[in-house]
Amino acid sequence: MAHDPGRYNIQKLGHELTTQVPALLRGLPQLVGGLAGPDRLGLPTRLAFQIRSARLMGCPVCLELFPRIAPRAGLDAAAVERIKSGELDGLSPEVAGAVAWADAVVTRDGAEPELVPGAAMALNTAQRGHLLFVARLELVVHAAGLMLLPHDMIQQALLR
Repeated sequence: MAHDPGRYNIQKLGHELTTQVPALLRGLPQLVGGLAGPDRLGLPTRLAFQIRSARLMGCPVCLELFPRIAPRAGLDAAAVERIKSGELDGLSPEVAGAVAWADAVVTRDGAEPELVPGAAMALNTAQRGHLLFVARLELVVHAAGLMLLPHDMIQQALLR
């Protein structure tokens, strides 16, 4: 799925702050649910979400970092390539669900979709809520951090 996050500049940062911060403050309990307790997400699932989100946002730093961590979490190079491209075949249901959910929420700029994609149904409501919180937080962090990188570097990351 092609996604153009737009230019990272002060206007984008302002938009992300005004859009995401209220949702982040309301959803703070969702952050904890995905890290501990019965709705805890495994490291491969969280990394898959991070990798796919990084690809959709065009973050060259994250696209360099997270795939290097992936083998330690049990994600091989072929799985990482599928995750980056949004291909779900050959991924565990939970990892595929995280990838599908990343596509659904990041491409909608952190808005929760009205319909949950089929693959994302492998995650329960609390787990999807956790990842939605993470996506919103990432949108703010990337809007701030990617302003400092050359636009052509971001464009290249979108194509990787």
